[in-house]
Amino acid sequence: MSKTNKWFGPVGGILFVAAVLVGNGIFDELDVDPSDSASAVLEQFRVNSDNIQLAGFITVLGLGFLLVFVGHLRNRLREGGAGWAADGFLAGGVAVVAGWLVLIGVQMAGAVAGENGHSEVAQAANDFLWNSMFLFSPGLLAVGIAVAAASFISRTLPIWLGVFGVVVALGSLAPWLGVFVFVLWVLAASIVELIGVFRPATPTDVS
Repeated sequence: MSKTNKWFGPVGGILFVAAVLVGNGIFDELDVDPSDSASAVLEQFRVNSDNIQLAGFITVLGLGFLLVFVGHLRNRLREGGAGWAADGFLAGGVAVVAGWLVLIGVQMAGAVAGENGHSEVAQAANDFLWNSMFLFSPGLLAVGIAVAAASFISRTLPIWLGVFGVVVALGSLAPWLGVFVFVLWVLAASIVELIGVFRPATPTDVS
């Protein structure tokens, strides 16, 4: 594989992290909880509607870049002899993306409900969002275990990334923190992979 092709995956991971940061900068969270009145929830969605939809659009694009990175690293793990860990990483990455898309979809539904004055829809969306982070748990667990196995058993990834992967797996128990750790792991792994692209070729490298 040419070095030009190897750029795409790591850059995809970095663009994913950038999209998440920009999206969170535009919209973070609603200032309401399930105990608040339907009118208060509706007003929050109405006021934040534009920001929710813009942040959602940017984050969805970022998730596309995440899939590029996941595909790249899965390839790398397979070529390095990681075996089942490569497929486990792919499955976990896709599960994280799926959970994130559900979360964004509900946020956008709430935003549209806010614009149109549908208080029951807005309140249902808010209730769901308060209990939705565990959607990420299966993906975080699979990614963390796969990365740890690839690092400790096949040595396809640096050991420190494997230790980081263990933290990602533990984050499945507290996914509101686990997602943050996962984003940091993607950034770290993307930088490691990008540095590998610039590494001087050796006689054993295949062009």
